[in-house]
Amino acid sequence: MLTLLPAFPDNVLAVEASGEVTADDYQEVLVPAIESILTDHKRVRLLYVLGEDFDGYSGGAAWEDAKVGMRHFTAFDRVAVVSDTDWVRRMVRGFGFVLPGEVRIYDNDDLDDARKWVSEPPSPGELVFHLDEQQGLLVLEPRDELEAADFDRVAAVVDPWIERNGALAGIAIVAREFPGWDDLAALSAHLGFVRSHHRSVGRVAIVTDSRFLAAMPRLAGLFVHAELKRFTLSERDQALAWAVAAPAGS
Repeated sequence: MLTLLPAFPDNVLAVEASGEVTADDYQEVLVPAIESILTDHKRVRLLYVLGEDFDGYSGGAAWEDAKVGMRHFTAFDRVAVVSDTDWVRRMVRGFGFVLPGEVRIYDNDDLDDARKWVSEPPSPGELVFHLDEQQGLLVLEPRDELEAADFDRVAAVVDPWIERNGALAGIAIVAREFPGWDDLAALSAHLGFVRSHHRSVGRVAIVTDSRFLAAMPRLAGLFVHAELKRFTLSERDQALAWAVAAPAGS
């Protein structure tokens, strides 16, 4: 069965699994709770506790679990799974990377740490950016969901520089996790920004430890004229240097 846990922030869904979890548990407990939070919040944080008396899932519950994941794929901001069960921990490690949000696994003894992490206040909602006019380097650091106005602010600074100096040497995108878009208008503005600027940039460095973002150079390479390369967060300095270095043979 699934039991909702009390005393969490209103954007956090905390649930404990015990005994056998069935399809009815998903339909009557989990799904209504997720959709209730989404009426007031754009993203949900999930704390999923599987205690020592957790016996597993029925076949119907496994299917409902998959449907919840597909239906609310972009809705999860953070997911903390608390379990000492080996197969659960392997499953989370194997599939957790596909979620846009951050996923962490905790031992049952570390429940307090999981509770604290999933309840942390969200970071300020803005796209932090800096244009190094000497090197022609634009550094973008998304801290929360991207908004249409974010790209207007960046364009207002970058476009005049491009008109005076030509193409940017490079762009560095620095993000621990991809925060997503605030709404459809933000996604449209993002695509429009890429479409109008991608031939005005020599290189794009993606600096992240996120597996989801790490795949972006392979995907974006199909659409973006610039040379792309991924770096880890610990390689930030190397990434900035690479972004402004002239490609070999140029």
